[in-house]
Amino acid sequence: MILSYRLAAFKFFISCLISLCPIFVIATDLKFEDGTHYVTLKIPIATKYHDKVEVTEYFSYGCPACYQFEPVISVWVKSLANDVEFNRTPAIWNEPYKLYAQTYYTAEALNILEQIHPALFHAIQKQLLGDPKEMAIFFSDYGVDPIDFVRVFNSFGVRTRLQQAEARGRAYRATGVPAIIVNGKYRITGQMAGSNGEMLLVADYLVQIEREIIGAKEN
Repeated sequence: MILSYRLAAFKFFISCLISLCPIFVIATDLKFEDGTHYVTLKIPIATKYHDKVEVTEYFSYGCPACYQFEPVISVWVKSLANDVEFNRTPAIWNEPYKLYAQTYYTAEALNILEQIHPALFHAIQKQLLGDPKEMAIFFSDYGVDPIDFVRVFNSFGVRTRLQQAEARGRAYRATGVPAIIVNGKYRITGQMAGSNGEMLLVADYLVQIEREIIGAKEN
């Protein structure tokens, strides 16, 4: 079962990359406007690092657009400089999204998130995983005992992470996913940027602005 998940996910991701490669041809003189291509949050969100620029993908495993965006942003993340910290926040808008978010943080707590993330995305999009029992069986293919899965899934730590994600989601004031939050200050959506892929061009622009602000503080 695990091989079929991985093979199907790999084929899909490669096809997306081939069709969307032009997105990564970035012009250095591009200029983007607040209120047109992105929005400055009225209340900035505290970030973990003071010497790095934090980029957050706001997403859900239940979102088809996020699924198509995943292979694109994954390549982009690998190109980021050492002074940029990437993370994700799952959207929690309904019970299915809450289940997916809880599963995401369970994988994180079990230290297998990056290993399982693409296949988990694929399986959920293909409607193969719809409840905690099915999630536990899926995780067993990655060496996680179902009893350990249930214990972590229902743990205080995972529930705390869920509450934090819900609070961040409210602060983002995003009405859809995927979205990108740069350094807790700016929200980018595909609708404003022009497409989901073009969000990355705007993100690069805002990362550079924040990089220069951090540099000026250090001097």
